[in-house]
Amino acid sequence: MSARRIIKHTFDEIFSPVLYETPPPLLYHYTDQNGLLGIIKKNEIWATHHQCLNDTQEFLHAKGLIRGEIDRLCESANSDIRSLLEAMRTTLDGKGNEDVNLYIASFSEDGDSLPQWRAYGGQTAGFALGFWGGRLVLPERFRMRRCIYNPEKQSEVVQHIVTAVVERTLNLMPAVGTSNARLTAGMGLCLELHRFALIFKHKKFEEEKEWRVVSPVLMDLKPAYQVEEKINLDFRQGKSMLIPYQRVPLKDAKNSFPLHEVVVGPNPNPEQSLRSVRSLLNSQGLVAAKVRSSEIPYRNW
Repeated sequence: MSARRIIKHTFDEIFSPVLYETPPPLLYHYTDQNGLLGIIKKNEIWATHHQCLNDTQEFLHAKGLIRGEIDRLCESANSDIRSLLEAMRTTLDGKGNEDVNLYIASFSEDGDSLPQWRAYGGQTAGFALGFWGGRLVLPERFRMRRCIYNPEKQSEVVQHIVTAVVERTLNLMPAVGTSNARLTAGMGLCLELHRFALIFKHKKFEEEKEWRVVSPVLMDLKPAYQVEEKINLDFRQGKSMLIPYQRVPLKDAKNSFPLHEVVVGPNPNPEQSLRSVRSLLNSQGLVAAKVRSSEIPYRNW
């Protein structure tokens, strides 16, 4: 079997279901009062720089998985393949891979989750905004991707990432030469790392049932050449630093705001909170959206 056919088989059967999976009918975004007001009034969410998230180890976790696969393959590889694998490992060990600018916004399949209320609900008022997942139309190049928690599935994807990069580079080696092939392998691995790193999560977070809106890699500086896509960043105040984010409009193919419902989290004044959320939705013309209370007996006040 040719390298090209192997790569196509790998991409079609392993990468496509991961990168292009259709979202479930409903996805929920958890937030506090300020987030609720901003999302409803502006019909957008904020995608935050990945290094400003609560779990700063996600990128390192993905690098560790890939490095382990490279080490495993090196044990039995011939000289050409080992040369490419070593170049890929050097790229992983270098600085900057986890410093790239990737922006994400999180959703969950579960609209009434105790861990999510604890994490995002604030002291007394949390909300889960339920959107029609299959109808969301994201900005160009942004993607909605399901997080992978299963270690065996993560290992399977990583194996195919490394194999695809090696086989693709071997195909090019006769034309570009060994030195350029090593550079190509390193760059190819970085591309795949940036596509997959932020959807590999530790198994202990599996109950979050998370889907993520993930941006392409963005640059801090204006490029020397003209690009068609304009990159607009905003910044908000954090606990110890400014936090960069991107505004992501939420709309469907008809340019409508695809909000299905708002779940009011555990609250000391549940009836009043329900009424105030209903008033907010009515004031924005979202009369069809439902409002309901969480059924979880959780007290945080």
